[in-house]
Amino acid sequence: MTLKLKYFTVAEAEELIPRFTEVFRAALDTKAKIEEKIADWRKKAEGMTAPDSAVYQGQVEFLASQLEKHLEEITEVGAFPKDLEQGLVDFPARVEGKEGYLCWRLGEARITHWHGLTGGFSGRRPLKKKEENEKPGK
Repeated sequence: MTLKLKYFTVAEAEELIPRFTEVFRAALDTKAKIEEKIADWRKKAEGMTAPDSAVYQGQVEFLASQLEKHLEEITEVGAFPKDLEQGLVDFPARVEGKEGYLCWRLGEARITHWHGLTGGFSGRRPLKKKEENEKPGK
């Protein structure tokens, strides 16, 4: 996994929304498959032979690796997936002259909020209009 440390503008982050929407949909689908496979495995575990159990384990591990690959699509561009269920992504940015994160959640069409380095989703604040055009480092 390679991390690109960069500051995003609102426009740069918004360009990634369609891609990240697809990433999260695929990741959530893969997560559901993992949960189904584990539930089936548990249901059949009693009386299951070691080789059969190994097959289930291999299938779960494969699906888990697929899930990790989906989320790496986000980290490879320098953003951070924060919550799979909510589809949260943080984009490093300078907002109002401070280091923080532009915050996006699956289903949002635009980047409209940000939070400080330690604020998290519960500390989201609306972006001021001028932030949309602010370049990194200003």
